[in-house]
Amino acid sequence: MTSVALLGSQVVYGLRGFRRNSRALLFTVVMPIILLLLFNSIFSGTTEFNGSAVQMVNYFTPGIIAYSIMLSGYSGLLVSVVTARERGILKRFRGTPMPTWVYLSSLVGLQMVVVGITVAALVGIAVALYGLHLGLAAVVGLVVYTLLGTATMCAIGLALTGVTTTADSASAVGPFSTVALGFISGVFIPVAIMPAWLVDVGRIFPLAHLANGLQRAFSESRATGLNGTDLAVLGAWCLVAGVVAVRTFRWAPQGR
Repeated sequence: MTSVALLGSQVVYGLRGFRRNSRALLFTVVMPIILLLLFNSIFSGTTEFNGSAVQMVNYFTPGIIAYSIMLSGYSGLLVSVVTARERGILKRFRGTPMPTWVYLSSLVGLQMVVVGITVAALVGIAVALYGLHLGLAAVVGLVVYTLLGTATMCAIGLALTGVTTTADSASAVGPFSTVALGFISGVFIPVAIMPAWLVDVGRIFPLAHLANGLQRAFSESRATGLNGTDLAVLGAWCLVAGVVAVRTFRWAPQGR
């Protein structure tokens, strides 16, 4: 079996395990859908974004999409990898003939598939229930930001596995940091009503740029929303986190 075929088989195997993991399904797929329904049902009218008035559905839908990408690619991957490592599963994989890059790539590939399904569900619900309209240009921006955002969040999640040595610490760090960043990154609260200093703090982290890019795509008529600054920050985080992940990733259990 070639490495590519082995990679595909490992992704399929991972999807079967994910489908049977009710906790993972709840937090990475069901929760974003619930948040989308809540925010778009509670908030109506318009909000200010980049100096223009945009519909709430065009603001909160891409924000929740960005949040779901971080929730799955970063938090979900961090918790699942550390848990598998502490159970000795990674160590056993390390002892098989499977190339290590195939296994790690399959983890990222699995999150890409899960994120793609979740994003498609979120967009479909917003279109069907809240009248969201997306042009072809917006779809292009959505695809680009989803792919780059997922790769970035996965790289950060893998990088932090070197710091979170136990499953308990990963379960605390991942969800908590995701929720905290959601509040300061323009996901749960429109940036127009946030303090300027808090907006500046949020822009240090990749979620703010992922949300901003997607919100541009959803709110600007006939525009992809692709922005050089947002893409550059996401790319920089992906590159740095990827290097850290390669250097610090451990296969053997790290907890006492």
